[in-house]
Amino acid sequence: MSNESAVVAQQHRIDELIAALEALDDPRAREPAKELLQVVLDLHTNGLARLMEIVSEAGVMDDAMIEAFERDAGVSALLLLHGLHPQDLPTRVSRAVEKMRPLLGVQGIQIELLDAAEEAVRVGVAGRLQGKHNSVGELQQEIERSIFEAAPEAMRVEIAGLPDVNVHELRFVPHHTEALNDVVKDAANHVANQIASDVVSDVTSEVASRTEAGAQ
Repeated sequence: MSNESAVVAQQHRIDELIAALEALDDPRAREPAKELLQVVLDLHTNGLARLMEIVSEAGVMDDAMIEAFERDAGVSALLLLHGLHPQDLPTRVSRAVEKMRPLLGVQGIQIELLDAAEEAVRVGVAGRLQGKHNSVGELQQEIERSIFEAAPEAMRVEIAGLPDVNVHELRFVPHHTEALNDVVKDAANHVANQIASDVVSDVTSEVASRTEAGAQ
């Protein structure tokens, strides 16, 4: 499992455990568990914040260091979780959109960032959907997933122009499939008939030969 896949799996597991914790009926068990979780998170936040300060004071918090943080899925997710990512929300969302642009472009979709704020991230899409995304709903999920991964603190994602996206299913088979099937069937029948004819001819010749030999 890749580092990025492991991080995603761990995040999903955390969500599941928090949901299970919230679902506990006994408040005497639920509240101490929630407090313990918060204390651990605060401890990690304070430690990471101090670590970032040390890196910055050392003068090594340059663009290369920030890009290294962003490339590492585990580090990036941890900094986002504790609100310590060195890039602000608009920058992270802008980079996420730039990363999506070529991927969606080959699917026939153009995407533009309209606004990026914690209250809402707004993007606009246009084009003719084709390829792996066979529905507007799947396109919406892909865009939302990419943006929320880059900016989990965003409250919602608004996608302008989504209802106007046309859906076109690519077909990788000939248009005249039925005609092609008929040709294949005719060829197969011809081959089968020829083989049958040759077999009958061989058997007939063999029988005649043996009959002639017996008569002698």
